[in-house]
Amino acid sequence: MSIKGIDKTLCVNCGQCYDICPNDVFAIAEGKVFVKYPEDCQSCALCLLVCPREACKIDNMRPTALPARSRT
Repeated sequence: MSIKGIDKTLCVNCGQCYDICPNDVFAIAEGKVFVKYPEDCQSCALCLLVCPREACKIDNMRPTALPARSRT
């Protein structure tokens, strides 16, 4: 999963996603939360778990492919 954005019709700008994100994917400007660094999302889905309105939109695909494992 990776963050795709925030549904502004649902978001109440509580900042819980901003507070819990371990990779600082979110930012706040003029009192509004937004996704600033979607490429830094590590698919932990903590934002989705804490959002009281389910405004965080998550895709079920990883933002980048995992590196191949060496079998030596």
